[in-house]
Amino acid sequence: MKRFLARWSKAEDTRELRSWQQGLVGEVSTARRLRRLGRGWHTLHAVQYPSGTDVDHLVIGPAGVFALNTKHHKGKKVWYGDYGVTVNGGKTRHIPASQSEARKVSATLTRVCGFKVEARPVIVIVGAEQIKVRQVAPPVLLVPCEELPSRLSGMSPTLAPQEVATIYAAARSGNTWSE
Repeated sequence: MKRFLARWSKAEDTRELRSWQQGLVGEVSTARRLRRLGRGWHTLHAVQYPSGTDVDHLVIGPAGVFALNTKHHKGKKVWYGDYGVTVNGGKTRHIPASQSEARKVSATLTRVCGFKVEARPVIVIVGAEQIKVRQVAPPVLLVPCEELPSRLSGMSPTLAPQEVATIYAAARSGNTWSE
């Protein structure tokens, strides 16, 4: 796997290569879990913007639109409070990065659909040894990967089936993400 990734990414730095590899493992785990969502849910993976940024997974269903940011923290301790996420005690930029992605998705889909589309930011944690959540008003939904299907499908519906269909059709269009 390392040789394959190195050849395609031309990464010289082994640490950078491992980071990409771990990220890929996390995204595949998340994609597998998302297959368990029931009828009426739609998922797009690796939604690319021309700027080179991407949304790991975009989920559209009865409970709304979700921009998922997968983080693979194998064997690590993750803590989530009102103002941040730490991994083994180190600060991360997970919250602002996830919020930024969701705002971008909201603006793009609102423009294309012609009605307000609110994308909710979600951080999906894969492989953590421990996850502690301590907050009053979470700015971003943080979910262990194994709980993802039940958490999303357990939310109250906010979109009618026709709205889901319209948003999904817009999200699938190649022109949507080109600006």
